[in-house]
Amino acid sequence: MPDPRIFPIIKSNTTHATVTNVSGSVLTENAHRGDTDFTNDSAYVIYLARGNPAVIGDGARLNPRGGVYHIGTSNLFYGEVFGIADCDAQVDCNLSIEEGSA
Repeated sequence: MPDPRIFPIIKSNTTHATVTNVSGSVLTENAHRGDTDFTNDSAYVIYLARGNPAVIGDGARLNPRGGVYHIGTSNLFYGEVFGIADCDAQVDCNLSIEEGSA
């Protein structure tokens, strides 16, 4: 587990991903990732999976309108993250993302 005193976060990238009812990539692999916050900015539940396609009902659940998942020093993951929304096919859900890196 990286020690933030030795490997400080020196830059941050804010972005968003559109999540639908089909699993898709929401964050690419980053070997320099230090932390990441995912915030559900939609009216539907979003599920995240690290390193494999997301499945409704599995993985990290982000509740509607503000559910948050944090990747940090205690669960650091450098790989690709996938998301899926528990919604109708006509609905796109917004996932706000802030990724810090060394």
